Amino acid sequence: MKKLGIIGYGLRSETMMKAFQGIQAPVQVAAVADPLWCQKQEAFAQTAEFAQTVFYETAEEMLGKERLDGVLIGTRCNQHTKYAELVFQKKIPLFLEKPVCINEEQYQRLLHASEGMRGQTVVSFPLRFTCIVKEMKKLVDSGELGEVLSVQATNHVPYGSVYYHSWYRDDSLTGGLFLQKSTHDMDYITYILGKRPVSVVAKTAKMYFKGEKEAGLCCEDCSEYHTCPESSFVVKTERKEEPTGKYCCFAKDTGNEDVGAAIFTCEDGTIISYHQTFFVKDNAGRRGARFIGSKASAEFDFYTATLRVDYYDAKHSAEHRFTYPEGLVHFGGDEQLAKAYVDVLEGKESRSDLCAGLASAAACLAAKKAAENGKEEHIFYGF
Repeated sequence: MKKLGIIGYGLRSETMMKAFQGIQAPVQVAAVADPLWCQKQEAFAQTAEFAQTVFYETAEEMLGKERLDGVLIGTRCNQHTKYAELVFQKKIPLFLEKPVCINEEQYQRLLHASEGMRGQTVVSFPLRFTCIVKEMKKLVDSGELGEVLSVQATNHVPYGSVYYHSWYRDDSLTGGLFLQKSTHDMDYITYILGKRPVSVVAKTAKMYFKGEKEAGLCCEDCSEYHTCPESSFVVKTERKEEPTGKYCCFAKDTGNEDVGAAIFTCEDGTIISYHQTFFVKDNAGRRGARFIGSKASAEFDFYTATLRVDYYDAKHSAEHRFTYPEGLVHFGGDEQLAKAYVDVLEGKESRSDLCAGLASAAACLAAKKAAENGKEEHIFYGF
C-alpha cells in the first residue's frame, strides 16, 4: 500500500480520491496538509479512508514529518508551482493539478526545479486518457487521415458561470481562462498530433459577464436576485441546477474574459485554431476538435460522445459512438489518470509528465501575452 500525502484538499482532490477508489488503487491517504482542515473535520470523520490520516496546517510540516510514497497537489492554481518545488526537493513522485503555473516567472522556477523529476510527475490532463481521444490518436497515427494539415478546436463551456460566481473570478489566482481551460485542449491536441506549436496570435473579450454592480456583491443581496438569469435563485429554482458560487457575476470586480480565440502555428506550418466561450447553456455546450488531413477529416465532440470520419476518395463517412462510465467527470478520463499515477508510484514512466504540463502552459501563456499585446508571440519551452 502506497502512502499518499495531499496538499490542499478541495473539490479536485476529492474527485481524484474517488477515482483512486474506483480502480481500487493500492494507496492510502497518510497525511493531508490544508490550513482549513479543522473546518473540514466533520466531512473527514465520515469517510473511512481518512481514519488513519494525520492532518497538518502546512505542506512544509507534512513533508518534514511524513515518509510519503507520493504527493497530490490540489491547491488553488497560483500555488501549484510553489508546492511542486517543495515536493521536487524531496524527490517524491508527484500528482500535479493543472495549470502547472500561472505566469512566466513561475514557469521558469518550475522548469529549473523539476530537473530529474519530470518523468515522475503526472499532470492532471484526464482528457488525453479518454476513449474518444485515444481513438482519434489511433486514427492520426495510423495514417488513415493522411498528413494532418490543420486542426480546428472549440470549447463552449456550459458551466462557465463558475468563473464569475466563485473564487475563479479572481484572474490573479487563475492566470486567465487560456490557462484554466485551453490548457486541457492544447494538451490533447498536441498529444494527438505528435507536435507542438511555435507561435501564436490571440484575442480575448469580455462580452457577457460584465457590469457595474458593486464589488463584492453577493447574489442574495442584489435587488435582481429573483430575476437575474445568472442569480443563484434562478439557477436553482428555474434551471434546476446547483449554483456555482455566491458572488454577482455582473459586478465591477469580476475578472476573466468570456470569449477567447487563438491561432497556433507549428514548426512545419500546421495551423491549430482554437475558440472558447463561457456563457452558453445546456445542449449548446461543445468541446472537441476537427483534424483535417490530406486523405480524410475526423472530428469528435466530448459532449455528444461521437467521432466522425469523412473519407475523401471512398466517398463515405463513418461514425463512432462512445460510452463514458457513469458518475465520472472529465468523460471517464479521471480513473485512467489515477491508473497513470499508480504506474508512476510503482516505478514506471509518466504518461502525462511534467513536460506535457509545461508545454501546455507555455502555449497558453504565449496566447495570453499575444492577446494582451496584439501581436504574434513566440512560444518558449526551454526543454
